[in-house]
Amino acid sequence: MTDTPKKNNRFGSWRRYSPSDMDSTKDFLMDMVTSCKTERECVRWLKSDLSTRGAKPVQETDDLKPGDTVFMDWKGRAILAAKIGRLGLESGVTVIASHLDSPRIDVKGRPLYEEGGLALLDCHYYGGLKKYQWTNVPLALHGEIHRSDGTCLSVVLGEREDEPILMIPDLEPHLDRDMEKRKASETIEGEDLDALVGNRPLGEEDLPIKEAISSLLREKWGLDEKGFLSADLSLVPSGPARLAGLDGSMIAAYGLDDRVCAAMSYKAFYDMEIPEKTAVFMAVDREEIGSESIGGAQGAFMDLFMLELLRASSLGTDVLSLRRLYSNSAAVSADVTSGLNPLYSKNYVRDQQPQMGNGVAVVKFSGRGGKYDGNEARGEFVASIIASLEKKSVPWQTGSFGRVDKAGGGTIAKYLARTGMDTVDMGPPLLSMHSPMELISVADVTSLYHAYMAIWEDLSSHN
Repeated sequence: MTDTPKKNNRFGSWRRYSPSDMDSTKDFLMDMVTSCKTERECVRWLKSDLSTRGAKPVQETDDLKPGDTVFMDWKGRAILAAKIGRLGLESGVTVIASHLDSPRIDVKGRPLYEEGGLALLDCHYYGGLKKYQWTNVPLALHGEIHRSDGTCLSVVLGEREDEPILMIPDLEPHLDRDMEKRKASETIEGEDLDALVGNRPLGEEDLPIKEAISSLLREKWGLDEKGFLSADLSLVPSGPARLAGLDGSMIAAYGLDDRVCAAMSYKAFYDMEIPEKTAVFMAVDREEIGSESIGGAQGAFMDLFMLELLRASSLGTDVLSLRRLYSNSAAVSADVTSGLNPLYSKNYVRDQQPQMGNGVAVVKFSGRGGKYDGNEARGEFVASIIASLEKKSVPWQTGSFGRVDKAGGGTIAKYLARTGMDTVDMGPPLLSMHSPMELISVADVTSLYHAYMAIWEDLSSHN
């Protein structure tokens, strides 16, 4: 390794880590984001890996001891895991929480229709995206078909080279001479984000294209028209994560927001030795739309998981015990932030914006305008976070979401803080966030891994 840089030093991550230091984190991230493109796929992957490593469902566990690892799969939408620390739950826990959902195109409940000799799927976009970025790109169909008998069929189509892709067609410029009069937000209407799925009539009978596609769906997956309502199907960018840049210094992939944080916090979780304070890994759904619904951070599962930990540690399951646990605990909202894009420098403020290659970004407060809809960490807690990072020589920088009144964003931090845990946002800077392909520095991925490891290993000595 090279010499440790001072905080906020330019190219801090590149100067801190050697190429060999970066290989395992780079490979782990690229494998995970290629394999897991929906929150359900992520939960299944994480649950399988935890089970393979010997972790047990917390609901089935009693008499927890230091070093034990337990988990809870929350209805296939979120997952939590804990590695019990030497100090026991009496001293609290340290939570690192990320989200697994990313902007995408969801298939509606009665989607199949035909117009102009083409069959299409009626869709509804999910999350904050620029709609025009999702046309004319290769898309794959991912999801689950849930049947009334309780069985579930996982669906992935369009990822292999021998499989067809889907696509949302845009209007060619020859027929769109008025496009320069429209705002970017009006370039593509939400109702026009529908995917082409067919053009071939069925056999010699020349049945309508819609009927031909319906027949194919019944044959391939046993999916009829009413079955779409109970299916969870989404269109996501097709293809694997790729190295980017002439020097291969970046990773380009769908869903880096926020699966890079989930991947690196999970890798740190299983790589670390027995921590002093109990370490809690948490990965949730629905962050991109306000953390609502069954798998969102506003839901009941974190309380339930903590109560199960208290029960299995014989510490009581009353409300007072839960509140005391939270009050002795700390949390990191592991989420990405916006990196400096030199092509749009007017959207940033001087040195407030993190730069790719400079290390993990610590974001003291989030929100919009007058700090609405966000969390703000106490200064003393931020000081303890910085102390832990610097003790482990982890490169870090200040994070921000751009100009006041012109930018802003939220995370799950405010929901974690509502429990009484000190909470701060911390993650890497990205470019092209919420687009079909996002960009991150390979060096920052390694910095992120070591940052989360440092928080779990060292933060307990400061809070």
